[in-house]
Formats: sequence, structure tokens, C-alpha cells
Amino acid sequence: MPSQIIERYKRILKGEQKRFSPYEFEDIAYRKKKIQLVLRYAIEQVKQWSPEQARRSLNEKDVRELKLHLVKEFVEPPIEAKATDVYYLVDYAYPYLPRPTEYEKVLWVYREVLEGKRKHFPPHYFLSAKGEERAKICFEYLWKEILQQNSIQRIPEIFKKNDEAYDLLRKYKLKIIVDTLYFSPFDMATEMYPELADPSLWSDAE
Repeated sequence: MPSQIIERYKRILKGEQKRFSPYEFEDIAYRKKKIQLVLRYAIEQVKQWSPEQARRSLNEKDVRELKLHLVKEFVEPPIEAKATDVYYLVDYAYPYLPRPTEYEKVLWVYREVLEGKRKHFPPHYFLSAKGEERAKICFEYLWKEILQQNSIQRIPEIFKKNDEAYDLLRKYKLKIIVDTLYFSPFDMATEMYPELADPSLWSDAE
């Protein structure tokens, strides 16, 4: 039964048992419940944290000390998570906790790339229809917040020359968008904003 896993987890914490049985999580019907029980026990009983406090405070060191790496391998991290992130274990344990929106998650990732906290975007981040949504969120953040442009009508003026467009995107870590999804900066701009497809707006483009 899932409830019995806590007794086994207590023995692991005491050093009386090294790990869970290889068969502990084989039954998919009970796997999630068992993992949630272990995570909640560690958070509430061992650390004596609230779920909200756990989401703010849980770190890699805690995961090692609490032996949560033994269940972490069964929890698929979200695409945004870095290798050192463990916050999603708390989300897994408490599905009712408020989650950031897709927009907020994309900006979080992009800002970390800009700040050098990430070397690059997550693998496959801009693939598929969801990837296109992420690309547009990043580009609009660049356009409106970083470059302080209020109108998309200025995009052709700034992006007319491919080399200069690529330099700008490279400077702000978004060249990967064109490399992944589009044939050129022109293609990117007109796909994101079909109203910019008027050839007269790009009459001086290379």
C-alpha cells in the first residue's frame, strides 16, 4: 500500500536502509501517490515547512540530505528547469500550488539567459507551436522592454539589413529563434506579424 512507503522512508533517513526496493515504484497506479507522500513527509515533518516555504527554500543540498534523489528520478522536470533546480518537486507534491503562467515562465528563462545565469535556452525550447509562442514572447520583450519600441511598424526599418538584424538578435541572445524556426529575420518578423508582409515596408531590404 502507498501509506507503507513512509515507514520505509523513515528507515532510509535513519540509515537503516540505503534505498527503496527496485520494485517500489513499478506500479504506475501508485507511483505518483507514493512519491507525493515521501515529498510531503520530508517537507512537512522533517523540515517543518509549509508548501509555500518549501517552494521558496528547497535546494539541492536539502534534496541530498533528505534522500529525495531516490524519488526525484521519477519526476520529470519541466522544460524550464535547470539541472540544479528542484522547485518542481514541491509542485509535484502539491499540485494545487499557484503556478506561473507560460508568459511568466518564458520571461524568467529569457531574463536568466540575458543575465548569464543560463548559458543558453533549454534544448528544443523553440520547437513546435508552443516554441513559436515562446519565440514571440521573447522577441516582444526585446522589442518593447529592452529596445523601448512601441510600434511594430519600426521593425522593418531596423531589420531591413540582414547582417544588422542578425547582430541585434545575437547581442540579445535571440538569434536561435531564426536558426530554429525561420529562414531569415525578415521571415521571422512577417510570420510573427503578418501585417508587416507588405513589400513596400522592406523595399530597401537586402
